Amino acid sequence: MNTGIDTTGTTRRRPPPIVLASSLLLALSGLARLAQVAAEAVSQNVYLRAHERVGTSGAFAAVPMVFLMVVGLVVVLFALSLLALALANLGGWNWTRIVTWALGGVTLAFSGFWLALNLLPSDGAGRALDTTDWESVHAIAGRLMPGWVEPVDAVSGFVASPALLVALVLLALPAANAFYRRRRSSPYEPLIRYPGTTLPQPTGHP
Repeated sequence: MNTGIDTTGTTRRRPPPIVLASSLLLALSGLARLAQVAAEAVSQNVYLRAHERVGTSGAFAAVPMVFLMVVGLVVVLFALSLLALALANLGGWNWTRIVTWALGGVTLAFSGFWLALNLLPSDGAGRALDTTDWESVHAIAGRLMPGWVEPVDAVSGFVASPALLVALVLLALPAANAFYRRRRSSPYEPLIRYPGTTLPQPTGHP
């Protein structure tokens, strides 16, 4: 059966260096986010134990802990999605690039909002009513905190957003456009074709 496709040789679609670099940066950003969540989870657990030793009221962290757990879950899901897209983008499907732009943009916006939220000054009235012995809490937490938490949190926070931003920019460069806009002769065309092979036809078509 003549499919109209030249199968006289093996054809391999190789991602250009820009796409490879973008995927590496996407994977780096995803891994950095996962490391950041892990470090933050350990840090919060250490401070919770420190509050328990000081004798702070058990209700002090109920709402903040739930909020941080939800935020951590969202960040993990986004990080895993970035890792999956880092692999999917190597296939040359334009829809994965579009999803990467959308998800990456939301991630960067969320990161910027979180950074701005952390930079806001604390409520002075709330601090006046707070009877927690923070000096003791910080001292106990400092003794309990693993040595790797602070450097991992700092490095991952510094790497994650810039790596993601550069990866998104690389996907918009002309070399990436040429790779993703190449049209296949058939939606069933594989990435590698060997001599003598024919393409499968969709059900219901001759």
